[in-house]
Amino acid sequence: MTSKKETAFILMGDVSASRELDAAKLQTALRELVEKTNEQFKPETPSPYTITLGDEFQGVTQSLHSGIRTIFYMEENRLLLPVPFRLHYVLHQGFIETAINPDKAWGMMGEGLTRARELLTDKGRNRRRYTISLPTEAAPHAAQLNRNFAVLDGIISRWNPDDYELIFDMIQNESDAEVGKLHGKDRTQIYRRRKTLMINEYNLLKQAVFAGLEFMEAAL
Repeated sequence: MTSKKETAFILMGDVSASRELDAAKLQTALRELVEKTNEQFKPETPSPYTITLGDEFQGVTQSLHSGIRTIFYMEENRLLLPVPFRLHYVLHQGFIETAINPDKAWGMMGEGLTRARELLTDKGRNRRRYTISLPTEAAPHAAQLNRNFAVLDGIISRWNPDDYELIFDMIQNESDAEVGKLHGKDRTQIYRRRKTLMINEYNLLKQAVFAGLEFMEAAL
């Protein structure tokens, strides 16, 4: 725990169109996702992801790489939840001027948190589902990440909730035969669904994002 002013990577998110969903079921599903994420990323999350309102969460991750990994983890694991919903994400690098809370992402203050929340609550027409915000010297890298995530969102927006479990398995497993066994389909059927849903393109773009992070983090 530290009390000095320091730069941090703040990850916030909220549920898109939450008013259209059953509040109790949504809260249970979001809590499950946040708890799984904290368990998965505990060693690299200085302040664990915490639900601050019924449909929002925030936390502090140790690096840009960790923050991006967390976004992908949450995006893919939400596909397994009983309540289908979409999330907006903001990953912002900025200052936290109070002690980083290692137990819950509450009670902290600083320009970074304020700016991250401004980006999250921006209701402008051009609001993106993923926003990566970095210091001025790394702005070109942030712009490239935002472009990549915009393309990813274009792919994900094609997916029907009825296919979420199948999509999750196709993302995790490149074998059409093995995925087919899990879902009572033959290899050809899975191949066709993988092509229609652009799963290979999703995975290739995901790989491209991580391949570029090594160069981006050198600028931070």
